[in-house]
Order: sequence, then structure tokens, then C-alpha cells
Amino acid sequence: MILLSELSRRRIRSINKLIRVGKTEPVVVIRVDKEKGYIDLSKRRVSAEDVEKCTERYAKAKAVNSILRHVAELLHYDSDDQLEELYQKTAWHFEEKYKKQKASAYDFFKQSVLDPSILAECGLDEHTKEVLLNNIKRKLTSQAVKIRADVEVACYGYEGIDAVKAALKAGLALSTDELPIKINLIAPPLYVMTTSTPEKQDGLKALNDAIDAIQDKITSLGGVFNVQMAPKVVTATDEAELARQMERAELENAEVAGDDDEEEVEGMDGFSGGEGAEEDKKSGNESQEEE
Repeated sequence: MILLSELSRRRIRSINKLIRVGKTEPVVVIRVDKEKGYIDLSKRRVSAEDVEKCTERYAKAKAVNSILRHVAELLHYDSDDQLEELYQKTAWHFEEKYKKQKASAYDFFKQSVLDPSILAECGLDEHTKEVLLNNIKRKLTSQAVKIRADVEVACYGYEGIDAVKAALKAGLALSTDELPIKINLIAPPLYVMTTSTPEKQDGLKALNDAIDAIQDKITSLGGVFNVQMAPKVVTATDEAELARQMERAELENAEVAGDDDEEEVEGMDGFSGGEGAEEDKKSGNESQEEE
């Protein structure tokens, strides 16, 4: 049970906006009444960091439960005791053994995709182990995520564009086969940095390190640097917006180049040659009079 005073620190205008039936919410237990069978919960005492950690832990536990239940269905288990035994040999075994390291069964299941020998200590028969491993590979195979950052790099000193090139190369020097870093121009001085990796944290760290390298290099050469958008995971919508933005910038650059050409051509029509041409014309007239 959640008391109204434990819902939010702010004034409550609509309870449905804060909490509703069927929605998963991280809460903290503040009191247990064994006689009445009540458990008092609090939503407002949960910090933002705890919400993130709890949500992640719940998602991992839910994934592990889904895998083990599906394995039980494939092996035609007909009692909860069989499923509980599978839990004790696998998920609960890893949770209890590595409790001090704050590791979860999800992490070990994920590692078993690359190293199946991790499941050897579970004491499973070969058929059960094979079915479990196949389900883990099917559900926990990592999908690459794309991470992006927008930075402004410019140099108005003597080094100019050479300083910008040197700075961007310093960032690209940190690119590896596992974490390839790409830098594309949107419109000077704005550049977009991207990388793709199955591990989100590794990708964020790689882009942050590249940003630091670019900043150190451009500032040492007398340039200016600004992070317009910090590294973050981008969605398909963000990618489409970036593509439209780059296409629009390319079109604007093409239009500007065309306008310059037209101005130069139109200016040539009224061009008389300047003072040098007038002097040549006068000397030509004088030579005709002498003749």
C-alpha cells in the first residue's frame, strides 16, 4: 500500500499522472505489518539514481526469467519444482556465488554466448545445457547501437583550416576496429561524430575520449572548441533528422556557389576594363590623330 503522502514531494494535482494500476514503478519498503499483512511503500523516497538502477535490474531479471521459462516449456516440465530446480542450478547459483561482486545471472548468461564453458559449473545435463544455450544466444545476442555527438571546431588564427584538420585527425586516431569513429561535416564549424558498438558504455567512453583529444589539439593550436551535443544513443528518428540536415546543408552550399557564379557573370557584362582600359583607349585615339 502506498500512502498519498508517500507518492510525491510536490503537490499532487492528478494521481493518475503519478501512478496507475498496471504500471511498473520502483518503490521502497518503509514498513511491514505482519499482523495485518500490509506492506507500506514509498515512491517519493526513491532517488533518480535508484530508479535507474532498479529499472535496469528488473529488466535483466525479467529477461532471465523469460529464458528459463521458455527452456522449461521446450523441455516439457510439468511441475514448478522442476523449474525451481533449473533456477537453483543456473540463475540463483550465479546470483549467490557472485553476490559480493554485484554481478547478476543476466551478465553470466550474456558471457556464455562467447564462452559456453561458463555453464559447465551449473551441473546440467547436455541436452538441457544445449537448449539453454540456444535460447540465450537467441535472446541475448547483442545488437549494435549507434552513438552520436555534435561538436564545433574552428580556428580563426594563422593555422586556420590546418589546425581544424589536425584536431579532427587526433580524434580519428582513437578509432579502432572494434569501435570505429567517424567524423562528418554538417556545416562549418559543426561536425558530427558517430560510432557503433554492442556495448553502450564502451561507445560513450570512446567518443568522450575522442572529444577530449580534439579539444586538446585545437586549443593548443589557438582554435576554439564547443560540444553542442554530448555523446548519446541515437534512434532511427535522430538518424533521419541528421540525414535531412546534412542534405539541406549540402543544398545550401550548392546554391551559394551558383549565386557567386551568376554574380561574377553579370558583373562582367558591365565591366569596362577600369582605369587601365581607359588609358589604352586614349593612347589608341592619340595614335590615330598623329596618323
